[in-house]
Amino acid sequence: MVISSVSASRVTGSFIAMSLALLISTSANAQVSESIDRSMLETWRLNTGSTVRLCQFSGVPTAEFDRSVGEAIADRLLLESEYTELGAGYGIGGEFAGQDLYVSLVNDCDIILGMGLGPNLYPEEFSPTRPYAGFSYVGVTTDPQVQRLADIPSDQRLGARVASFGYTTAMRYAATLPQDQRWQILPYGDIDLMVTRLVDGTLGGMVIYGPTLATVLAEQPDLDLTQFSITPDTAAEIETGGIMLTSNTYLRTLVDDAIASMIEDGTIESLIVEAGLDSVPYSVGGF
Repeated sequence: MVISSVSASRVTGSFIAMSLALLISTSANAQVSESIDRSMLETWRLNTGSTVRLCQFSGVPTAEFDRSVGEAIADRLLLESEYTELGAGYGIGGEFAGQDLYVSLVNDCDIILGMGLGPNLYPEEFSPTRPYAGFSYVGVTTDPQVQRLADIPSDQRLGARVASFGYTTAMRYAATLPQDQRWQILPYGDIDLMVTRLVDGTLGGMVIYGPTLATVLAEQPDLDLTQFSITPDTAAEIETGGIMLTSNTYLRTLVDDAIASMIEDGTIESLIVEAGLDSVPYSVGGF
């Protein structure tokens, strides 16, 4: 069985949105701004203070949800909003990702939404908002009897997105098992191919980011897959929020207050449901 194509930009975008923080922390200079050609910065632009500029990397699997959150933040602050989609194509190395992020936040964006958050992930020029949601990696199989990773026989193979948090988590968990109980874990650069290999029996299971799975199932509802939590054996959870310039302290405080109120009054949960992401594990406000 051949699985129909899931948008390539969504696959690339989901990788960028979840991994860019790691790429920046490992590939960029300690002070990103010092390595940028100043002629690239459009500091002459006039900010009227009546509009918040929302940005997002193209193709992230939480795109609809993140944009709705951004627009709701603007509404809470009684501001107009502008939306810009940023290109995503850094690959695994992430060269110049930090510099491009900085240029975008100066020239086009007040907030870049849908970013993975965590302590000490970003250079000092960048500050995260508080997380507005958290999503988990999940296990997927075609066997409805499987309820956890440990239920998959060790003579079967597992698949995971190459260089993803889910892949490294699965590899680390497998390394804790006796040699004869470890699966072979195959890295896939193509989500379509990984799903195809699961359906045709080449893989006994796969570890995939929850929102990416939700996208796959929304586009291919006839797939007969069983989703299970990997938490009993290991965990791979990503908190999602926005990234802003550290110098933009006042707006960041207002944005954090808006997010807190949206968590409290149920707005964030409603937006998760509206985006169809309640079909996978999530946590309002992060983990």
